[in-house]
Amino acid sequence: MKKLFPLLMILMLMCFVSFSQNAETTAKTSTKTSQTTLYNDFYAGYGALSIFYFTGRMAHSSDYPTKTVPNAKFTEPQSAGNFCIGFARSLNKVVSVGFKFGYQNFHYTGKGRLTLNGNVDTISLISDDRLVTGIARLTFCYLNRPYIRMYSGIGIGLTIDFGRVTVNGEPTSERKLWPGGELTLMGLRFGRAFGGFLEFGFGSYGILNAGLSYKFSD
Repeated sequence: MKKLFPLLMILMLMCFVSFSQNAETTAKTSTKTSQTTLYNDFYAGYGALSIFYFTGRMAHSSDYPTKTVPNAKFTEPQSAGNFCIGFARSLNKVVSVGFKFGYQNFHYTGKGRLTLNGNVDTISLISDDRLVTGIARLTFCYLNRPYIRMYSGIGIGLTIDFGRVTVNGEPTSERKLWPGGELTLMGLRFGRAFGGFLEFGFGSYGILNAGLSYKFSD
């Protein structure tokens, strides 16, 4: 028994050293994969209820769709929503900067009345406003944990409107510039390297935005 006791002590010491090394390795791995140390963020998402829903049909020049149908009446805008991609770089644990691009199509149908040679004809119109928005974005984080991040932000940029209308089969196109921007009242990112995000605010991308995110180190 006296010889067995030192052997047991040696085995216990070896097990303790091995356990400590494994715990240290796990801790290092966890630190590396924590989102707090992954400063680059690439994301893609979807936004609903863009501000353009509430501004009505976007105004163009008097030649669009045509001067000959000034009394055209259009339906309410229809859209599948805004699809976006973006990149952000954390300057520190609080501030990050980046850019964001989005695409959204607003579709309208309409009818107008045209008088030619004393005859009144009903004219059918199909209109689309294809909006491409790009903004520079600044976010402020007020909760930064390995698995969860909460933040607010603001973005300013431009929206290019690739307008197109078809009047009785004859297409007309016109490009216009609109201001673009986004105010994020509250954003939430969950996960580590791979994760998801949910944002609430208003602007060019929508009241509610959600998507997937991938963060990586330098």
